[in-house]
Amino acid sequence: MGTLSIKESNKGSIKLSQVALLVSSIISLSSYSAMAEDVTGIAVDVDEKITVTGSRFDRTADQQLTVINTIEREEIARLNPKSVADVLETLPGVSISRNGGAGQATSVSVRGSNSNHVLVLIDGVKVGSATLGTVSFNTLSPENIERIEVLKGPRASVWGSDAIGGVIQIFTRQLKHGEWFAGAEYGSNDYIRGSFGTGMSHGNGSTTLAVNHEQSDGYDVYNGAPVENDDDGYNRTSLSLKGSQQINQNWQALWNGQYDKGNTQYDDIYSFGSADESDFDNYLWNLAAQYSNEQFTSKLALSQSSDANENFRGDDITVPVSVFETKRDQVNWSNQYLAANDLTFIGGIDWSNEAVKGDYAQDERDIFGAYILAQKQWSQLLAEVAVRYDDVENIDSEVSYNASLAYQLTEEWRLAASTGTAFKAPTFNDLYWPGSGNPDLISETAKSYDLTLHYQANDIRAYISLFENNIDNLIAWAPTGEKDDYGFDIWKPANINQAKIQGVEFSANFSVFNLDHQIAYTFLDAENKQTDDELIGRSENEFNYQVSYTWDQVDLLANYHYQGKRYAGSKNYFDATHQLDLSIGYHLDDAWSLRLKANNLFDEEIISAQNYFSPGREFFFSVSYQAF
Repeated sequence: MGTLSIKESNKGSIKLSQVALLVSSIISLSSYSAMAEDVTGIAVDVDEKITVTGSRFDRTADQQLTVINTIEREEIARLNPKSVADVLETLPGVSISRNGGAGQATSVSVRGSNSNHVLVLIDGVKVGSATLGTVSFNTLSPENIERIEVLKGPRASVWGSDAIGGVIQIFTRQLKHGEWFAGAEYGSNDYIRGSFGTGMSHGNGSTTLAVNHEQSDGYDVYNGAPVENDDDGYNRTSLSLKGSQQINQNWQALWNGQYDKGNTQYDDIYSFGSADESDFDNYLWNLAAQYSNEQFTSKLALSQSSDANENFRGDDITVPVSVFETKRDQVNWSNQYLAANDLTFIGGIDWSNEAVKGDYAQDERDIFGAYILAQKQWSQLLAEVAVRYDDVENIDSEVSYNASLAYQLTEEWRLAASTGTAFKAPTFNDLYWPGSGNPDLISETAKSYDLTLHYQANDIRAYISLFENNIDNLIAWAPTGEKDDYGFDIWKPANINQAKIQGVEFSANFSVFNLDHQIAYTFLDAENKQTDDELIGRSENEFNYQVSYTWDQVDLLANYHYQGKRYAGSKNYFDATHQLDLSIGYHLDDAWSLRLKANNLFDEEIISAQNYFSPGREFFFSVSYQAF
C-alpha cells in the first residue's frame, strides 16, 4: 500500500475549519466531566498506560512526548477480531488495505506512510521480510496477543531503520501461575478456532505457554479477469512462550518465543499458471539478562527471527513457484540511568545480521546502530532529545534524531511539540534482485513535525495532533535510459520520488450515561511533493466510533468504521465504505462466557484493493473459559 501515484485535482494544505472543529470537539467533550464515569473505552491512548515502545523502558503518560495508542487483552477479547488488522483499524491514524479477508495479504499504513515505513516488533524483536520490506500481518493470530502499542511518527532515533510513519509493537500473552484459558469458536465460511494457554511457576519466576489454531474455507476474494472461481481459505497455528526468572535482588533472566505456521490460498491476478497458494513458517526467539538497581537498569538481549514464505500452484505442490526467506540475528544492549528525579539518560547499541535465500548478488548484510536519549524536567516543562547513528553494510550511514518539548498548561491540558528524522534502508529486492536490482540505491529519508494538545481528567482522555512528514529519496521503478536485447526500455528501482503528508489526528475516550465511547478520526492530505499528485490508497477522511455497555452478566460493543474514497490510479477511485460490527458477550459466571460476533452487519460491498473484496456479512459464536 503506498506507491506514489497521480491525482486529477490539486489540494491545498490542511483545512483550518476542520482543525478548528476538532479543537472545539475536545473542549465540548470536557463539559461532560460532571456526569461522566471512569473511562473503560476499547482503544485506550497513552494517557493512562505504561508503555515501552517510545524509549524501550517503562514510561508513564507524563513522561511520553510522542502519541502512543494501546489496546489491552480485555479490549481485544471484546472486539473478537479475526486479524491483527481488525484491531489496528480502530485506532486514529492507522489505515488498512486488504486483498480480501482475514487470511489474505494486508498492508498497514500509519499517518499516511507506506506500509514498509512502519517498524513492527514482537516482544521487542524486529520481524518482517528483508526482501519485500514488509510484515505479513495475516500470519499473526490476535488470540495470542496480550497488548499492542502503536507509536505515531518517526522513531528511528531509538529503533533505527523503517520507523518513518510509526512503530507497532505486539506483546504476547502473559499469565501468572495457576491461570489458564481455553476457547473454541465457529463461524461463517466454516471458520473454526481452538485456543489454550496456561501460566506455570518455577521458583521466583513464571512462564506462559499459549497455542491457537484457526482455519476457514474462505470465499472467492477476487472478482476480475482472469477469474479463478474458487474459495480462498486459510489456516494458521500460533505458539507463544514467554517467561522470566528472578535470580536475585538485581538480576533477572527473560525469554520469549513465537512460532506461526500456516497456509493461505489467494487468486492469481496476472495469468493462469502462476502461484495461487502460499505456505508460511515464521518464528522468533529472544533471550535476555537484566540488571537493575534504584538508579540503573541494563538489559542485554540475543534474538533471532525468521520469515519464510513458499508460493506454489494449488494443483501442483511439488515445485514451488517462488521461495522467500529472511533470517535476522539481533543483539541489543539497552541502558537506563536515573541521574536525578528530573533527569534520565537512555542509550544502547544494536547489531543485526540480515540473511536472505535466493539468487541475489549479495544475500546478507550487517547493521550496526548506537543511540542515546536524554529527558529533563523543569517545573511544567519537559524536554527530550534522542540521537542515533546507523551503519547499514554497503549503504551510506544515517544519523537520526528526535527533539521534543511538552508544557503542562493546566492540570488537565498539555501541549507537546516535536520534530524528528527517520530512514528506510533499501530491501534486498531493491538492491540485488536478479536482473533488475540497483546496488547504487540510498536510504529513503524523512523529516517530520508534530504538535499535539492533550486533555486528561478522571473521566475523559482526548488529544488532537497536527502532523507533517516530508519523505525524500523514495524508491520507485524508473527507466534507466538503456535498452534490452529486444529494444525495450530497461527499468530499475531508483531514488526518484518525494512525498509530503499532512494531517490531523483526533482521539477521545469518555463515558456518558453508562455508555463508554471511543472516537478516532484522521484527516489526511498526502501528495507527491514534486508533482502535487495524490498518493495511492490514502483516504482523506477516516473515522472510527465504538460504543460499549456492560450490564450485569452482559456486555455489548458496537464498532462503526468509515473510510473515505481513495485514489486507485488511472483516474479511478475506490468508493467510500461503511462497516458496522457488533459483539455481544454473556458471562455465565466468573470463568465461563459466550460471545456472538457479527461482522459487516450491513453486508457492505467493500473493495480495499483493485477487484479484491472484503467478506460480506459474517457471524461467529465462541465459548471460552478463563481461570484467574
